[in-house]
Amino acid sequence: MARTREFIIWTFCLVTTGLVSAQTGTDMKNLYTYLFTTLGYNKDIRPAQNQSAPTDVSVELLLSGFHGLYESNEQMSSVGILTVKWKDEFLSWTPSTYGGATFIDVPQGLVWKPDLQVQNSLGGFAELGGSFMTLRIFNTGNISWMPYKTFNTKCVMDITLFPFDQQVCSIDIVAWNSDATIVSLSQGTSGLQLDDDIENGQWALSSPSTNAFVDDGESFIRFSMTIRRKPKTYILNIIIPMTFLVVLDIFTFTLPNDCGEKMSYSVAILLSIYIVMTIVSSSLPSTSSTSYLEIFLLMDILLGALILMITAVSLRIHQRSQDRKIPQWIQKLTLLSWKLRCRMPSTAVEDNGKDVSKMDIVSFADDGKDKMTTSEKSNTENEVTVVLWTDVTSAIDFYMFLTFSFICLFTTILLIGLTV
Repeated sequence: MARTREFIIWTFCLVTTGLVSAQTGTDMKNLYTYLFTTLGYNKDIRPAQNQSAPTDVSVELLLSGFHGLYESNEQMSSVGILTVKWKDEFLSWTPSTYGGATFIDVPQGLVWKPDLQVQNSLGGFAELGGSFMTLRIFNTGNISWMPYKTFNTKCVMDITLFPFDQQVCSIDIVAWNSDATIVSLSQGTSGLQLDDDIENGQWALSSPSTNAFVDDGESFIRFSMTIRRKPKTYILNIIIPMTFLVVLDIFTFTLPNDCGEKMSYSVAILLSIYIVMTIVSSSLPSTSSTSYLEIFLLMDILLGALILMITAVSLRIHQRSQDRKIPQWIQKLTLLSWKLRCRMPSTAVEDNGKDVSKMDIVSFADDGKDKMTTSEKSNTENEVTVVLWTDVTSAIDFYMFLTFSFICLFTTILLIGLTV
């Protein structure tokens, strides 16, 4: 039984050995001589029997690395591998004649290649690949060429929505010296692919697409992708700190005018805003266009300056003599603020058609202490409301707190709504 099994195995090996062939070094030398000497191959002649028909060249791109986007010069930097395929009708053979060889790898300088260049490149003008790189020729005449390339391409950027912006950038490949009647570029099987390991700390790549077209008689193929900025760093280091500073500045109006620290507090907050702006200015894009975030930061500085000026005017009004008459419309606005705050106004008694002296009136702003004038004690039925300058400054703080709170909330919501 064992001898029978051994006989079957040896018989199978002998039969299969007779069916299998492998090319030798001599076969490859003969094939090389046949292609480039016997056939009289000339790499300067486009490999088409019918020179009136264009040579179809398919192009694919595997983007293996992404260095980043640079706003100042609107440049995208990336690296990738192009896969270029075409048919050379002058390079074909019968595999059985050369030990079953179905392909051969030769230096790229030995055969005709399409003169491909990156049309929107910002770098130097050089041939794709290099003298050390090879391409693969199949027995059918099909050629596969995979040059490695660093792409420094122009990308027109719109940073209006910074830091929630996204850019659409492309790599445009063109046959530089050949129009569409000579070389026709087409999309390969895979088009544009993004490597699974492609990462960047500031940008996220998505939505790769490929489009072949003819423009001004030249054949182009465009590899496009969407590049979205990661906003986390800018939210934590710019937007949130600036918003907190503006909120703190608004709370200037909650400080009593007599505390003596109101002006210094407002100045300190304004200086803090300027310091933060100085620190984050290097993080903002260096372009001529203006983003919503820059407008937001400018609004924060403007609000801080307005709060400081209003505080200075309010303190000036607070120190006015009570003998100075208060305009009627200011008194009405002050009384309205009391009603909105649900606080009771101060009152005085009218005696024989004459108002009592305002110096005898306790202002609403005087800590709410209940005091009565001599006239009130004698004649409480003729009470009238009296507004003092200290009440006016208290009303100013109330209205300004509401106004600037609304402005801060509105601008923040508007920024989020426009950019997200």
